[in-house]
Amino acid sequence: MQGKLSPLFQPFHQQFHEGKSLFNALSKQFRGKKAVELEQKLIFLEIYVDLLAKIHFKEDQLKFQVFSPFKGIFKGLKKVKHIRIILAQLEIYKVSTGETFNSYEKFLLSEKNRLYTEVYDMIVGAPLKIWEDLYEEAYKYSHGIKPLAINTATTKIIEEELEFFNLENKHKLEYKGIKDIYEGVRVITALENIRIEIGFNPIFVSAVHVYLTTFQKNLLDWYENHLLMQHMISYLSDKENVSKKYLDLLSKLKENKKTYTLQVEKECRFLFNNIIR
Repeated sequence: MQGKLSPLFQPFHQQFHEGKSLFNALSKQFRGKKAVELEQKLIFLEIYVDLLAKIHFKEDQLKFQVFSPFKGIFKGLKKVKHIRIILAQLEIYKVSTGETFNSYEKFLLSEKNRLYTEVYDMIVGAPLKIWEDLYEEAYKYSHGIKPLAINTATTKIIEEELEFFNLENKHKLEYKGIKDIYEGVRVITALENIRIEIGFNPIFVSAVHVYLTTFQKNLLDWYENHLLMQHMISYLSDKENVSKKYLDLLSKLKENKKTYTLQVEKECRFLFNNIIR
């Protein structure tokens, strides 16, 4: 590929090469931390492909064609991230309560090892050509895009995410709604960063970005608590006798969920009533 990279493509170029480097490292030796870092890179690359699909809206199969070869790996990396979160959350409760959860921890570690092996095999078995194809397609569809098209597409996607937030805000927030809002804030943040990096003004003022950062952190607290709670419920569901320490932990997790949910609902209302009108 010849010529200077377009300003729009530069963020993709950087994230792509960092992601490919992580992928190559994981194909030699699997490490959970690097797997989580690769998942973050793929999140950005998918958001970028979504942006290209919005710009080239007549290419109705664009997103599927460009990113679909990564879907299985992406899903596996997310599972790795989840098991690491669950283990980290359990460790927090072990330290705070002084209790041990040996049987559950043993089960989690076994599941972690299984997942690591499964995702490692997927990475080793994936042809490097999927990275070459992704880069070539993204480069091709990023070429010659006018600033107005970029501005219109990023604004449209952000407006769609906010419209969804507002819709969810009018109802009692459930798991899927909060999860979707968490992912939506991530999309908005990524697109705003792209706009800034290519020289556009951000859609929101800095105070809104500060608020969104705090909001995302609280959403993450809810999400991490939810993952451990749901996993523990599943683990305990087929146990005939459950010791009190497990029931106490589950009760604490459910209590935390109520607190986190109320906080997220409050912040979501504040976001629309006081910040974004």
